[in-house]
Amino acid sequence: MIRILIVLTTLSSISLSSSIDAIGLTRVAAIRVSFTVDNNPGTTGDGTFLYNAPIDTCGQYTIDPVPHNRSYFESQLLAVSNYFKSVSYNNFGIDIDNSIVFPTGEQDSYIVPYEMDYYHPFNEDEIHDERITELFRDAVETAYNIDSIDFSLFDHIVVFHAGIGQDFTLPFLDPTPEDIPSTFVDQSMLEQYLGGTLQISNTVINQGIILPETQNHLFFEESENIFLNANEPCDFQYGLTGTFALMLGFAIGLPPLWDTDTGQSGIGIFGLMDQGSNNGRGLIPSPPDAWTRKYIGWENSTNITPPV
Repeated sequence: MIRILIVLTTLSSISLSSSIDAIGLTRVAAIRVSFTVDNNPGTTGDGTFLYNAPIDTCGQYTIDPVPHNRSYFESQLLAVSNYFKSVSYNNFGIDIDNSIVFPTGEQDSYIVPYEMDYYHPFNEDEIHDERITELFRDAVETAYNIDSIDFSLFDHIVVFHAGIGQDFTLPFLDPTPEDIPSTFVDQSMLEQYLGGTLQISNTVINQGIILPETQNHLFFEESENIFLNANEPCDFQYGLTGTFALMLGFAIGLPPLWDTDTGQSGIGIFGLMDQGSNNGRGLIPSPPDAWTRKYIGWENSTNITPPV
């Protein structure tokens, strides 16, 4: 009873998707974008993708190893598809055959107009959502202008940007607060900050996902300062799978199970749509909880009447 009350309370703090798209295979257009090269101390990396590790990180235990090329992102799509197929009893997954990672060159990317810190400026909370929405628009428009992508062929657009995600609170000082947080850009954000849905050619785009190339800080030189006092820095590696699964969960209509106003956890590590996305260092995200699986049609329920 208590658990149900917590879930209902957290759901009331956000508008649920008007439609649930959690049955069948979904087609994904994955767009790789890099930034104008910079030496900004507030962001991780220099705005470009990692194809060579600057240091020998954790040997055979390295999570999401380089090169972060096209094949790497195809593997990310496959990992998240396998996750959803498993937790949904094959009711839902990514249509790998009809999903494409753009551009098609192994080490190519689209360059958006600004440096990374423009899209998530430090201590300017009032414009963070607006700038992140701009990043989604800039990525999609740049990709279309270069390769004329027919976005009508896809159900979801995922923007993978160079650098780390501003998604984890580490037990050490974070010297790069202008890294970009992973975000589900919904229709309300597009309407508020772009004046409506995003239209590319004859295709109307009403949502999208923004993700980093990796969640593993150890690939970047900035990690020397972040983990200066850590005995085992390799213990703080995280994979991208859990974050990707959480964002795709939003996109297909799975409700958040934490209070989105206060940040208070609802079911914690016991479900994907709360802290469970980080289980197993982000490589083994928790399945959606039973209530969510019933809500989206992956489970059938049985009413149990106690004997009189």
